[in-house]
Amino acid sequence: LLKAWGAHVTVTCSHNAEQFVRGLGADHVVDYTAGPVEEPLSLLEKFDLVLDNIGGDTERWALGLLKPWTGAKYVTLVTPFLLNTDRLGIADGMLQTAATVATKMIKHLVKGVHYRWGFFAPSGPALDEITEMVDAGQIRAVVEETFSFSQVPQAFEKMEKGHARGKTVVEISQGGS
Repeated sequence: LLKAWGAHVTVTCSHNAEQFVRGLGADHVVDYTAGPVEEPLSLLEKFDLVLDNIGGDTERWALGLLKPWTGAKYVTLVTPFLLNTDRLGIADGMLQTAATVATKMIKHLVKGVHYRWGFFAPSGPALDEITEMVDAGQIRAVVEETFSFSQVPQAFEKMEKGHARGKTVVEISQGGS
């Protein structure tokens, strides 16, 4: 989507996925198997957006890759929300989560960058826009493997292994049946 919207995209991936991500439009690729990615990334021009889908230690160094005082954003898809609510219950978990995100937002806003957690909800208009972009050839869906409904356990096993190169699809029905 970012490439379709005109962005310059830098991706971290393993060396053997470089051709795949370049085929999807990545402009610059950093191999995470060659050592800590923060070093080669820090040599590049500062970023307007860092999208973190790994979590862990990434947050510690990734915020330093952003252009300060330009509206640059760090967005992580890895949040403690479910962990907190499972561990503390809904009310206390939500309170702990709110305190955590507020603290992080203020801490990083003082440094001139925005800190956000990414949550997604279905949106009909957004899906319509994506459909139009796919139909126009601006973006393409990548399906790595399709399973029948009876193969759901195998699909879950595949997903648990990680390192997917596209979506894993479970076909609920075939044709008009």
